[in-house]
Amino acid sequence: MKIVYIATSTIPSRTANSIHVMKMCQAFAQNGHEVTLIVPDNQANCEPGIEDVFDFYGVERCFEILYLPLLPVKGRGLIYGFQAAKETKELQPDIVYGRDLPGGFFASLLKLPVIFESHAPIEGFVYSNIFNRLIQRPELMKLVVITHALKDYYSSRYPFISDRIVVAPDGADPVPDDVIPVVLPNKGKRLQVGYVGHLYNGKGMEIISNLAPRCSWADFHIIGGLDNDITYWKRNTGNTKNILYYGYLPHSKTVSYTLAFDVVLVPNQKQVSAYGGESDIGKWTSPMKIFEYMAAGKPIICSDIPVLREVLVDKQNALLCDPENIDSWEEALITLSKNEHMRIQLGDTAQKHFARRYSWYSRAEKLLMDISTK
Repeated sequence: MKIVYIATSTIPSRTANSIHVMKMCQAFAQNGHEVTLIVPDNQANCEPGIEDVFDFYGVERCFEILYLPLLPVKGRGLIYGFQAAKETKELQPDIVYGRDLPGGFFASLLKLPVIFESHAPIEGFVYSNIFNRLIQRPELMKLVVITHALKDYYSSRYPFISDRIVVAPDGADPVPDDVIPVVLPNKGKRLQVGYVGHLYNGKGMEIISNLAPRCSWADFHIIGGLDNDITYWKRNTGNTKNILYYGYLPHSKTVSYTLAFDVVLVPNQKQVSAYGGESDIGKWTSPMKIFEYMAAGKPIICSDIPVLREVLVDKQNALLCDPENIDSWEEALITLSKNEHMRIQLGDTAQKHFARRYSWYSRAEKLLMDISTK
């Protein structure tokens, strides 16, 4: 099939949505499809100094990227969506896959088959109205969501579309055999605990900043974050010597660190800020770091939150802890520090679950197989 993927991601950038989009385009292409990604030309917000976008994300050069102008005017999101749909029509795709709501809607008006992917409820009068119109159009083949919680949300409000909603959690790539773990100074002497991801409110530094002083026998490695968030947390944990900040690393480089950690953390709070801090995604989130940890075969300690229990099961592929009870996190870390067999068992089970269900390739394959049967 010929697939055009319309997104509003800034590429290249540090955002999770840009990683998701690039990985899914690769996965569609690896499944044997011809893929073109359309994104806005948003140079002002791009990660500087990147010569090779594909290398930056650690993806194969197996699809095309088409940049469209993003006009500095009011309503530019709608204008971009219209332009993207118009450009898509010229490419004559078999499927239009979208993370951009206006792009998907305008593509449907052009009688193109559309699959729209949503990671949180659509908010705002204009976009809610566009969404309401899109889901009533026959061109909308599927509404893809990342969690059952989000499916329940949409099904309860729009019962007529429930049979077109597909749940597809986020994913990760298998870890290549030739990846070499970084050498951590105290590996084998002290427990090496890792966190990879953003440092927005609710992502979990609230837990780590309190956990590290209690566990002075462990080293806590923090990879990722925007500069202002890193500065904030460095300032607030300046006296905690066993927290090490690495700053942002390209997504393609983080797996070498993950492989070196003894334990990894997903310390989400019940409320989690999205990029820009304008919305709460805590009820709907499907963190990519979970699947990347699983792919690496690492023992995970994770917040016991309903949406995360869709993937992780306590004492099977992770240890789950109350996000509001720091004592439970300390107890879990002590348990794993003393029980290497449990660490290996949790990591092995997580890796097996990942291999069966959560690779980007299998996610793309599932979506296209499901669509092709309709």
